[in-house]
Amino acid sequence: MRIIFVPEAKIEYLRNAWYAAAWSDEVGRTPLSRTFLDQPVVMFREEDGAPVALADRCPHRFAPLSKGKLVENAIECPYHGLRFGSDGSCVHNYHGPVPKAATVQAFPLMERHGVAWIWMGDAAQASEDKLPDFGSFDTDPRFAVVRGYLPVSGNYQLPVDNLLDLTHAQFLHPALGNPDSSDNSTFSMKSEGSTVWAKYFFKGESVTPFTRMIWESKSETCDRWAHMRWDAPSNLYLEVGVTECGASSDEALMIPSYHFLTPETAKTSHYFWLNARNVRIDDKTLDEIFWKGVDSAFRHEDEPMIALVQERMGDADFDDLRPIFLTTDRAAGRARQILTQFINAERVGTPPTSDRQREVASGNGAGLTEKANV
Repeated sequence: MRIIFVPEAKIEYLRNAWYAAAWSDEVGRTPLSRTFLDQPVVMFREEDGAPVALADRCPHRFAPLSKGKLVENAIECPYHGLRFGSDGSCVHNYHGPVPKAATVQAFPLMERHGVAWIWMGDAAQASEDKLPDFGSFDTDPRFAVVRGYLPVSGNYQLPVDNLLDLTHAQFLHPALGNPDSSDNSTFSMKSEGSTVWAKYFFKGESVTPFTRMIWESKSETCDRWAHMRWDAPSNLYLEVGVTECGASSDEALMIPSYHFLTPETAKTSHYFWLNARNVRIDDKTLDEIFWKGVDSAFRHEDEPMIALVQERMGDADFDDLRPIFLTTDRAAGRARQILTQFINAERVGTPPTSDRQREVASGNGAGLTEKANV
């Protein structure tokens, strides 16, 4: 009999890293409140458009600043009217001199490719060159783009697990996968530095309903590849290509996508996604159908399952439950291992982007590659 002792989990985060905080067009002159890594944050823009992120708690009587209003480049507390500038310092007190202790924490907030990224750790380590960069399909004339946001009732590593093991689509997503796809499929995993690749190839599979919706070919079967890239701590890029059986990849239907996961609390997370396609790019009706198809898969299939998994896990740590590992869990397992190494290094003061940490994460600098049939 397998008896498992389950202690209460102690959640730790990698703090010195950029996390997706919002789509850029969500941040404006109306305060936006979100919680990241258990810390409530308010975001807004100064009059010149510069993005700002502050701790969403007034140091006076702890009211949420996000319920207040913007006055020029400051945010005014709705309780007693203290105003705080973009650096977190109090710039106005209706009731007398500004107390020296009247400050709130300010967080670096930078933008790239339509995403506002927040740094929740040591601000001195935040720099533009560390921003995630997967390229931008928004400005690529070859693609049409849809995007969305979804709150997830689960620890942020659970949707990462979900994305790195795409074989779940054969069972959880009737429109996206076929249970018989594994008959002629291969899987490989590569780990290098702070990046993990999970690569799937499905040969001669039946065309899925989702593919049929946007693919111009009349073929009933296809070859399909799905290459998922994970970068620490929780940012992913997926390249999906579909061709007629045996055709060149130059003729492929391409469906690339971004998936950015940000911890909210130990049991909840933020999910930002962007999907693109290289066919019928001027078809606005297809944009709507495409968006609904992607959103439905995440909102009505992935998220409810992740929420159930989190519920069954309770307060236990993932590893303490001693999960069994399948062949296609290798990428997710490696990503968890790398992230744990980064968090441990950060705890003892090693910069998370140091060369040494990259070597540790990749096995003394050597890439790790594994292949298997699915």
